[in-house]
Amino acid sequence: MEQAGDTLPSSEHFRIRQLTDGVYAAIAIPGGAAFSNAGIVDLGNQTLIFDTFETPRAAADLKAAAEQLTGRPTTYVVISHSHADHWCGNQVFDPEVPIVASHLTREEMPKGIGFLKSLQEDPAQVEEEIQEYREQLQATTDPHLQAALEGAIARMGYWREMLPTLEFRYPNLTFDGTWIFHGTRRTVELHAVAPGHTVCDVYLHLPEDRIVLMGDLGFFQSQPFMAFCDPQAWVAHLQQMEQTDVETFVPGHGPLGTKADLVLQWQYITLVEERIAQAVQDGVPVEAVLQQGLPAPFDAWLLGSARWEANVHTLYERMSGQ
Repeated sequence: MEQAGDTLPSSEHFRIRQLTDGVYAAIAIPGGAAFSNAGIVDLGNQTLIFDTFETPRAAADLKAAAEQLTGRPTTYVVISHSHADHWCGNQVFDPEVPIVASHLTREEMPKGIGFLKSLQEDPAQVEEEIQEYREQLQATTDPHLQAALEGAIARMGYWREMLPTLEFRYPNLTFDGTWIFHGTRRTVELHAVAPGHTVCDVYLHLPEDRIVLMGDLGFFQSQPFMAFCDPQAWVAHLQQMEQTDVETFVPGHGPLGTKADLVLQWQYITLVEERIAQAVQDGVPVEAVLQQGLPAPFDAWLLGSARWEANVHTLYERMSGQ
């Protein structure tokens, strides 16, 4: 962890963005070990971390950055949802630091890490996948696919590094509904909504600062991961946020955004859901749906094909009852 000039810490895995005095977003750098975004909130007498990235390596830098920025150790860690790319860094925080999540998120977390446990037991799978990506990279001239493959290779490299010592540390405080932290400097509201991007998602609201840390309710300038979502509920959450006085939104993936980014995201979700529903109704095969293009600006979000294919296949199978 280095200090950026005289002010903000820097890391090779994320960039710190100051949102207001005492509130910071940690925005993942492509190709780094963070993969998802996180947040640091100074409550005045306590420090709260929102999500801990995909790897302990990136989380160690996040922990150090929070201590530099607030002058104290982390008091609480909050996990937004069950997907492992947002909480595999939990182990770097001191054992006495409480980890907070919703009841449903805590129940779901052990169910979604089978692939990581499998890789721990058989690390050769990681090497095989890296080699497969390298072969695909050599065979393509598509710059978008090249960028996606290079990112995947880097990500798998960080997995290879973390797997031998990775520990799955689960939340030890859970809640439903709303949990409010009253600090000496500001108030923080945690809201658990279910369903949405997953069976339950927690977002962090700073009412006085007009800031929301969204977790994976937010994917800005990139395709949302829809494999486990409830599209209509997710859209409803985004539209409700759109009606608030919040000015700054920190997504789980992508750059900082505004209400305009909320609109684009729910328009994407709605477009994909409606297109697949129509295809199922008309008997159009899933392969034909995959070949259809998307209108601007969504066409620029199709970096590589894996996310688009996952979204289309899972929604098609769900709607067609396959």
